[in-house]
Amino acid sequence: MSSHEFAVDCHLHSHWPQKYDYLHPTGSRIDKSNLAASPSGLFKTLGSNGITHCLLIQPGAYAFDNRAMLDVVAMSKGTVKALAGLPLDAPDADFIDLKNRGVVGVRLSLITFDPHLFESDKMGAFLRRCHKHDFWVEVFAGAGTWPSIIPQLLRSEVKVIAEHVGWPMLAEGISAPGFQALLQFGRTTNAVIKLSGGFRISWKPQPYDDVKPFAVELLTAFGSDRCIWGSDWPFLNPDVGPAKRPMKIPPVESYRGEADVLSSWVPSKEARQKILWDNPARFFGFTKSAKLGELSLSF
Repeated sequence: MSSHEFAVDCHLHSHWPQKYDYLHPTGSRIDKSNLAASPSGLFKTLGSNGITHCLLIQPGAYAFDNRAMLDVVAMSKGTVKALAGLPLDAPDADFIDLKNRGVVGVRLSLITFDPHLFESDKMGAFLRRCHKHDFWVEVFAGAGTWPSIIPQLLRSEVKVIAEHVGWPMLAEGISAPGFQALLQFGRTTNAVIKLSGGFRISWKPQPYDDVKPFAVELLTAFGSDRCIWGSDWPFLNPDVGPAKRPMKIPPVESYRGEADVLSSWVPSKEARQKILWDNPARFFGFTKSAKLGELSLSF
C-alpha cells in the first residue's frame, strides 16, 4: 500500500462495545476488553499501513444502531464515510440525517442479518427511497441468490455494490449460474464489485489462489473502473464463510498481509490505483484534504 499516496479501505467495521452494546443476536462482535479492535485501534492500524481513508460498514451485530460508526465518522475530518444499517420502513428524515453525517449508503446483509430481506413487501419502497436520496446499496448475498434479487435492483435503478466478490461457492466453480448472473450484471450495468473477503471464502492461505480466478473474472466483467477493495478488518470469525471448509481457518495475522492479497489478484499497478483511490474518491466523495495518519484523535 505504501506505493500509493492515497488509498481507501472500503470494507471494515467499527466495533465499540465499551460504549455501545450489541443489539442483534447474529453477526461478528468483539469482547469489551479488545481495545485493539476498537475505534482507536482502527485508526492506528490503517494509518500505519498507508491507508489514508476508509468506508466503514455497519456490523450486523449492531443492527440499526449506527452510533459506533457515526462517532468515528464525526472525528475523521472527512477521511471516513460509512454505509449504515436501516430498517426497510425508514422514513426520508433518516436518510437525510445520515447523509448529513457522512453516510453514503446502506448495507443489506442476507448473510449476517436477514436472508429473506428481498422477500419483504417493503423492499421496493425502500430501494426507491435509496434512489431518491442517492444512496449506494451494498448487498451481501451468496452468489446463488443474485439471480433472484437482480431484477428488483434493476427496477429501482439504485447504485449497487456487490460485497465480498459475490460470495461464491468455490466448489461450484465460475460456471455456476449465480456467479454467471453476477458477471452479467457487471457487464451490463454500472454496478460496483468489492474485491474483499478472501479469507472467508478460500480454502487456502494468503493470497487465496482459489479465490483469484473469481476475482479475475469479476475484474474483467465489471472493469477496473468499477472495482473497490476492502480488508474486512478486524478479521473476526474467519470460519464464517459460504461453505463449510474441511479445515480450521487460521486468523489473519496482519493487516499488511491481507492488503497485499490485492497485488496478487490485480497485478496491474494502474488498475490498483483506480481500485484503491480513483474509484472510491469518485463514488463516495473522498478528497485529499486530510489523511487518517495525520489526524490527532482522542477516543
